[in-house]
Amino acid sequence: MNTKLSFKQIIIAGAKAAAVAALINTILFFIFRAAGFITDSILVENKVLTVTPIIISSIVPSLIGACIFFLFEKFSNNGFKIFSIIAIVLLILSFANPFFGIPNVTIAYGIALDIMHVTVALPLLYFLSKAK
Repeated sequence: MNTKLSFKQIIIAGAKAAAVAALINTILFFIFRAAGFITDSILVENKVLTVTPIIISSIVPSLIGACIFFLFEKFSNNGFKIFSIIAIVLLILSFANPFFGIPNVTIAYGIALDIMHVTVALPLLYFLSKAK
Protein backbone atom coordinates (compact mmCIF):
# COMPACT_ATOMS: atom_id res chain seq x y z
CA MET A 1 0.00 0.00 0.00
CA ASN A 2 1.35 3.39 -1.03
CA THR A 3 0.86 5.92 1.77
CA LYS A 4 1.18 9.62 1.07
CA LEU A 5 3.73 11.66 2.94
CA SER A 6 2.52 14.51 5.13
CA PHE A 7 3.70 18.08 4.65
CA LYS A 8 5.64 17.75 7.92
CA GLN A 9 7.50 14.64 6.69
CA ILE A 10 8.30 16.35 3.40
CA ILE A 11 9.47 19.64 4.89
CA ILE A 12 11.68 17.77 7.39
CA ALA A 13 13.23 15.83 4.49
CA GLY A 14 13.68 19.13 2.63
CA ALA A 15 15.32 20.73 5.67
CA LYS A 16 17.73 17.80 6.04
CA ALA A 17 18.58 18.05 2.33
CA ALA A 18 19.06 21.81 2.65
CA ALA A 19 21.44 21.38 5.59
CA VAL A 20 23.49 18.70 3.83
CA ALA A 21 23.61 20.69 0.57
CA ALA A 22 24.64 23.88 2.39
CA LEU A 23 27.40 22.08 4.31
CA ILE A 24 28.80 20.25 1.29
CA ASN A 25 28.59 23.30 -0.96
CA THR A 26 30.31 25.45 1.65
CA ILE A 27 33.18 22.97 1.74
CA LEU A 28 33.23 22.74 -2.06
CA PHE A 29 33.24 26.54 -2.36
CA PHE A 30 36.40 26.82 -0.28
CA ILE A 31 38.05 23.91 -2.11
CA PHE A 32 37.21 25.39 -5.53
CA ARG A 33 38.39 28.81 -4.36
CA ALA A 34 41.68 27.41 -3.04
CA ALA A 35 42.17 25.51 -6.30
CA GLY A 36 41.66 28.72 -8.28
CA PHE A 37 38.48 27.56 -10.05
CA ILE A 38 36.37 30.25 -8.37
CA THR A 39 38.14 33.60 -8.55
CA ASP A 40 37.44 37.24 -7.73
CA SER A 41 38.08 38.21 -11.36
CA ILE A 42 34.71 36.76 -12.45
CA LEU A 43 31.66 38.57 -11.17
CA VAL A 44 28.30 36.91 -10.54
CA GLU A 45 25.50 39.48 -10.73
CA ASN A 46 28.20 42.19 -10.68
CA LYS A 47 29.65 40.89 -7.39
CA VAL A 48 32.49 38.64 -6.32
CA LEU A 49 31.03 35.26 -5.37
CA THR A 50 31.17 34.64 -1.63
CA VAL A 51 30.03 31.72 0.50
CA THR A 52 26.80 33.46 1.59
CA PRO A 53 25.01 33.17 -1.79
CA ILE A 54 26.27 29.57 -2.00
CA ILE A 55 24.58 28.75 1.30
CA ILE A 56 21.38 30.56 0.36
CA SER A 57 21.36 28.89 -3.07
CA SER A 58 21.67 25.52 -1.36
CA ILE A 59 18.91 26.04 1.21
CA VAL A 60 16.20 27.94 -0.69
CA PRO A 61 15.89 25.59 -3.71
CA SER A 62 15.84 22.57 -1.38
CA LEU A 63 12.92 23.97 0.59
CA ILE A 64 11.08 25.17 -2.52
CA GLY A 65 11.65 21.76 -4.11
CA ALA A 66 10.22 20.06 -1.02
CA CYS A 67 7.09 22.24 -1.23
CA ILE A 68 6.69 21.45 -4.93
CA PHE A 69 7.15 17.76 -4.17
CA PHE A 70 4.36 18.03 -1.60
CA LEU A 71 2.01 19.15 -4.38
CA PHE A 72 3.00 16.22 -6.60
CA GLU A 73 2.62 13.87 -3.63
CA LYS A 74 -0.79 15.28 -2.76
CA PHE A 75 -2.30 15.41 -6.24
CA SER A 76 -0.86 12.35 -7.98
CA ASN A 77 -0.28 8.67 -7.37
CA ASN A 78 3.34 8.81 -8.58
CA GLY A 79 4.51 11.98 -6.84
CA PHE A 80 8.10 10.93 -6.27
CA LYS A 81 8.55 9.51 -9.76
CA ILE A 82 7.12 12.61 -11.46
CA PHE A 83 9.08 14.96 -9.19
CA SER A 84 12.31 13.00 -9.75
CA ILE A 85 12.01 13.16 -13.52
CA ILE A 86 11.28 16.89 -13.48
CA ALA A 87 14.08 17.53 -10.97
CA ILE A 88 16.63 15.65 -13.08
CA VAL A 89 15.57 17.47 -16.26
CA LEU A 90 15.83 20.83 -14.47
CA LEU A 91 19.21 19.84 -13.05
CA ILE A 92 20.52 19.02 -16.52
CA LEU A 93 19.15 22.30 -17.89
CA SER A 94 20.76 24.18 -14.99
CA PHE A 95 24.19 23.06 -16.19
CA ALA A 96 24.01 25.72 -18.90
CA ASN A 97 23.20 28.52 -16.46
CA PRO A 98 26.76 29.43 -15.40
CA PHE A 99 27.92 29.49 -19.00
CA PHE A 100 25.11 31.70 -20.26
CA GLY A 101 24.41 33.71 -17.11
CA ILE A 102 27.89 34.73 -16.00
CA PRO A 103 29.93 36.97 -18.30
CA ASN A 104 33.48 35.77 -19.02
CA VAL A 105 33.02 32.59 -16.96
CA THR A 106 35.79 30.03 -17.32
CA ILE A 107 35.09 26.35 -17.93
CA ALA A 108 36.52 25.48 -14.48
CA TYR A 109 34.35 28.10 -12.75
CA GLY A 110 31.22 26.92 -14.58
CA ILE A 111 31.88 23.26 -13.83
CA ALA A 112 32.50 24.10 -10.16
CA LEU A 113 29.09 25.75 -9.99
CA ASP A 114 27.49 22.84 -11.86
CA ILE A 115 28.90 20.43 -9.27
CA MET A 116 27.24 22.57 -6.63
CA HIS A 117 23.94 22.27 -8.53
CA VAL A 118 24.25 18.48 -8.30
CA THR A 119 25.00 18.84 -4.59
CA VAL A 120 21.61 20.52 -4.10
CA ALA A 121 19.57 18.08 -6.21
CA LEU A 122 20.92 14.75 -4.96
CA PRO A 123 20.37 15.24 -1.21
CA LEU A 124 16.83 16.45 -1.88
CA LEU A 125 16.00 13.38 -3.94
CA TYR A 126 17.70 11.14 -1.38
CA PHE A 127 15.96 12.53 1.68
CA LEU A 128 12.55 12.65 -0.03
CA SER A 129 12.96 9.02 -1.08
CA LYS A 130 13.83 8.02 2.50
CA ALA A 131 10.97 10.01 4.09
CA LYS A 132 8.45 7.21 3.48
